[in-house]
Amino acid sequence: MEKNKKYKILSEGQQYGVSSICKKYDISRTLYYRWLNRYKTHGIEGLDTIRKNPPINKTPSYIEESVLLLIKSYPSYGPREINYMLEEIGHKISESAVYNIMKRHNLSTKDKRISFAKKTLPPSKNSPVFDTINSGECWLFWTTALSSPKDTVPLYKYTLIDYKSKIACSRLYHNLSLECFLDLLTAAAIPVAQSMGFNTKYMYVFDDQSIPKKEMKAFMAKTTETVESSGFETSIHFFKDDEIHRDLISVKNEFTHWCLSALIPILHQKYSIDEIKLTLQRNLRQYNIYTKFKYEDQMLSPLEYHSYVTGHNRVLPLWAYIDRLY
Repeated sequence: MEKNKKYKILSEGQQYGVSSICKKYDISRTLYYRWLNRYKTHGIEGLDTIRKNPPINKTPSYIEESVLLLIKSYPSYGPREINYMLEEIGHKISESAVYNIMKRHNLSTKDKRISFAKKTLPPSKNSPVFDTINSGECWLFWTTALSSPKDTVPLYKYTLIDYKSKIACSRLYHNLSLECFLDLLTAAAIPVAQSMGFNTKYMYVFDDQSIPKKEMKAFMAKTTETVESSGFETSIHFFKDDEIHRDLISVKNEFTHWCLSALIPILHQKYSIDEIKLTLQRNLRQYNIYTKFKYEDQMLSPLEYHSYVTGHNRVLPLWAYIDRLY
């Protein structure tokens, strides 16, 4: 079934009741809620048919880089020993996958690994090591297509979120463009970062068509210019979901699920776009200031966590505490 048909069924279920709509389209409630959960996590793209035959033995690039770093530190170790060390740092792949990485990089013998260990590795495109990132140092950016049924064009949710603290800025727009991103960046994200005392060193952009390809060069130039003029030195990185660290994907999916769970009830009713925007704004205020999440052994809101780890009682810009149309 095409994603637009699934979306139509979800919309009708929200308006007229799940049981009656499942009966109308002859689907189970289990299937309906499975689609709904995928929509909450990924937006309209989550309703695409899932590939039944994904590439096998596809090792994420961040794990492959970990293997190479371990080989450089322990060149005498073979696939089994390297795999044991990977398990200790939380990476679970097979011994044969480690061997395949060694073979792919021409490191299948001890002599070759010892020679490799003497060389300098090129900078990792996945730098930094995410366990070492501090609150306020790394932005994640992505868009989520919501596709409101009463609009002739899709509705997109743009999000910039701090990876460590989870302090988030999010707005709704009717199209994918550099202009929309810069509006979110300058009107919301940068003022929040300045108020919070962020030292944003990195920005990771999920390569999910957030920015049209024809605007990619302009995106890099304008974003760099904008953040630098605001006092930040921020390097920009682009990744597909299967190339980026799983913790970053988790932050993305969890926040999207949280947002859409709050928006779904009104997306399918007769609300104006301004009312939908204000609802997102109010829920975002609740999220940043009051909603508790587990940070190590504490339950704190994103704002409380950042204040706690920096030792300063931070407050968001004044406009973040009131309703403001844009």
